[in-house]
Amino acid sequence: MANEQIVRGWVVRASGGWYEVDAALDGKPHGLRLNCQARGILKKGRREVSQPVVVGDEVEVRTLATHGVNARGERVQEGSILRVLPRRSELGRARYGKTRQITVANLDQVIIIMAVREPDLNTHRLDRFLVLAEANDLDAVICFNKIDLINKSTFKREIAPIQKLYASLGYQCLATSDETEQGIDALRALMTGKISAFAGSSGVGKSSLACAVQPGLHLWIGDVMEIGKGRHTTTEVTLHPLDGGGYLVDTPGIKTVMLLEEHEVNLAECFPEFHPYLGQCRFNNCIHHEEPGCAVREAMQAGKITESRYQSYLRIRDEFKLRPARYSP
Repeated sequence: MANEQIVRGWVVRASGGWYEVDAALDGKPHGLRLNCQARGILKKGRREVSQPVVVGDEVEVRTLATHGVNARGERVQEGSILRVLPRRSELGRARYGKTRQITVANLDQVIIIMAVREPDLNTHRLDRFLVLAEANDLDAVICFNKIDLINKSTFKREIAPIQKLYASLGYQCLATSDETEQGIDALRALMTGKISAFAGSSGVGKSSLACAVQPGLHLWIGDVMEIGKGRHTTTEVTLHPLDGGGYLVDTPGIKTVMLLEEHEVNLAECFPEFHPYLGQCRFNNCIHHEEPGCAVREAMQAGKITESRYQSYLRIRDEFKLRPARYSP
């Protein structure tokens, strides 16, 4: 490949003002790795986000004749990022009155890993992850993992009804096991051509599933994307290319990826089954708790919304300390 060409690629790693770009070569993804810096004009002026370039960005790069050493000590060709293409999505932290901090751009889907055993399945935690996906307009896939630890009758009795519930809400659901390889081909197909992130608590099998989908990966996937206001550790985020196309986001050490500020999230809209009843309550500022004439609570009492999901809504609302609505009869 000749030097001094304009190519497009994806930022797969960022560290110390340098950006590793996976550039397309001859129409093929994962063709050329470039160690790049951002052109100065990208850093000037007032910005809505704190970083001009983030992992996941699709960028336009001028290749240079020079070579340098990347973060892993490899000698690679250098480049200059000329332009960041419009982002389809941004996942990160919002701070009131300040610029936003973006963790990853252009994420297509969150793959939520929930173990059926070791640890036992916790549907409230699942609902928290789903709210994160909904609040950020991301598709969500649910993997009921480690199904090799239970027999068919237990799966049918305990897991199948939960799987049916979430499938009825529009979520793609899979039963997976890296031990038996059940569901691995289906999961790999869902990830092909997309930028995906795994979400799940420690011990649910995120790393094992990632290696089953893409053998040879050595990931640092931690307790990522847990909704809350706990400690946040700034750390390196990496996109790992998948053989079939697409990337898996690796987020080592991130304990919390926060939702946008409460005033920017309508929590009720993050529950798809609430949608037919929103706007039908007696009071416009109803928070669907104890207000008279609440269409959402009446739907729950009529069995149109499951009580477990409604209780998750209340718990998440309380965790964010949302103020009670004011209403008058």
